[in-house]
Amino acid sequence: MKIYSLKEHFELRNTRSVKPRVGFARFFEFRGKPGFADASGAVWPVQLDSPDSHAKMKAGCIYSFKASGRLNDCQVVSKYRDTETVLVFSGLCHEAGSGVGGWSLNRVADPATVPDLTGAPESKSGTFFFQTETARRLRSINRRSDAIQRARTFFVQRGYLELDSPSLVVSGGVERYLKTFKTQYEDHRGQKWQMELPTSPEFSLKKIVAEGAQRVFSLAHAFRNSGELSRHHDPEFMMLEWYRVGGDIKSLLAESQRLILDLADELQCAFALPSKDWPVFNVPELFESILKIDLLQNSDVGIFRATAAEKCSSIVETDSWDDVFCKLFMEFIEPFLAQQKACFVTYYPEQMGALAAKSLEFSGCVDRFEAYIDGVEICNGYRELIDDADYCKRALSVKSARDDISLDPQFESVMRTGLYPCVGNALGL
Repeated sequence: MKIYSLKEHFELRNTRSVKPRVGFARFFEFRGKPGFADASGAVWPVQLDSPDSHAKMKAGCIYSFKASGRLNDCQVVSKYRDTETVLVFSGLCHEAGSGVGGWSLNRVADPATVPDLTGAPESKSGTFFFQTETARRLRSINRRSDAIQRARTFFVQRGYLELDSPSLVVSGGVERYLKTFKTQYEDHRGQKWQMELPTSPEFSLKKIVAEGAQRVFSLAHAFRNSGELSRHHDPEFMMLEWYRVGGDIKSLLAESQRLILDLADELQCAFALPSKDWPVFNVPELFESILKIDLLQNSDVGIFRATAAEKCSSIVETDSWDDVFCKLFMEFIEPFLAQQKACFVTYYPEQMGALAAKSLEFSGCVDRFEAYIDGVEICNGYRELIDDADYCKRALSVKSARDDISLDPQFESVMRTGLYPCVGNALGL
């Protein structure tokens, strides 16, 4: 038995059918007239086959029904099209919801509060279909689902192997400013093990690359504690991360742009992104042109802090080198990037290197880039660090600054035995 959405009921209301079409929806009332709402939208007003049904129905509750169209004999002229037809609901049966509190206790928004309905004229004589907040939200969820499938297709068609990375690990990451969620596993003998949720699937994917897989990707949940909570940031989010043996930053920029354009098309981006190669800026030149600061001559935190304090009033004595960099970047560089519809920023200083390899072109920098769309950073890519000694130096530096950082012995073993030269990128969805 096919279950029809309210949108389908509305579109098929003039279609002759041997049997009424079946559906499920929530009941609401507006101006004394009944209506129904589901994931596709809402219809109002509707006719009920029994005059007694209306009085017994409870707002916000779910009802099953059979619906069919009926010509309306009302001659009132309305600006709304197809006013000669109304939907008649029969066979009503209460399926779920107590009705206590009505819509006020319901997660689903009351359809009667949307502007399309509150502005409707009293003379409406037929059935009107309109979007609700729930329908708009579910449409966004559907688009996101389609975008995830498109991302998966993008990589599969390019020969990438999809991996299912774990969500319970011994080390969530070793980046200085990313704090992990910590938990504990207790085995059948009562022995307890400290575990974490991953800030990204990086370690898990690189372990597979070290075994010989040349192209891998993962759609995994990432977790970041003690961070900003906003429309752009959540403590839990989906991370699309991929690694490719060989290649360089230039090829990774081109691949990343193609992926972002595909996803923007699937998500129906509010503005058109440029299809030609996006502009590429490098960090030292941005600081020199916008702030007149030579980053590479300010590697000492004291000198950098004093120089920056002349430009930025929020700099304080306790700020680390990374703190000073981030404050200057957010206050002066990001406004410039916001003027670009889409661009890449490359060659970050070694202090911001994370697990990116040292640049062969810019001394004192690493081969790291970020993509910005309308001033918002959306991905973070590297030519990956494969030097074991350099990795140990960076990991121990972070560990000495933060004793809550956990290291992954298996990943350390991977670095010692050798990680294939590769590039990688991580994009939040």
